[in-house]
Amino acid sequence: MSTSVSGYLVLAFDRDRTVDVNPPADRSAVPLSWIEHWANETDHEVWAIGNQRLKSEAGIPGVREAVMRLENEWYREFNETDDDEHVDGWPRRARRVEMLAELFPDADDYLVVDDKDLSYIEDWTHYYPWEFVDVVRSGDVDLEVTAD
Repeated sequence: MSTSVSGYLVLAFDRDRTVDVNPPADRSAVPLSWIEHWANETDHEVWAIGNQRLKSEAGIPGVREAVMRLENEWYREFNETDDDEHVDGWPRRARRVEMLAELFPDADDYLVVDDKDLSYIEDWTHYYPWEFVDVVRSGDVDLEVTAD
């Protein structure tokens, strides 16, 4: 599915039916330990774009942090509350991903891992979680992993 991917990456992860804290019923999920490793032990940007519980589980930034850094159309909404669960008018999933490209325009590649098809987002490579696990293990995506 993929050509070789390497360099400075922006990695955007959904949580539910994507990461092993809430895996898909019958397919491989991305190990949380991999996400934590890439976030803490590499120079890649690693972000939560789905269920924001992944922020605390993996120690990564999410939608609120992207909005606050961009000061875009959702800034006031996020600035007025500290509660990620009660924000009206959240940006849609595709917009969340696009904001990361705005924040990191010099990345070599942009990868989004989600159980929903996001392949239509320009300049991003979408992987379903089970496909992502396969391409990482095969070396098609140049990311070192921890033992899972």
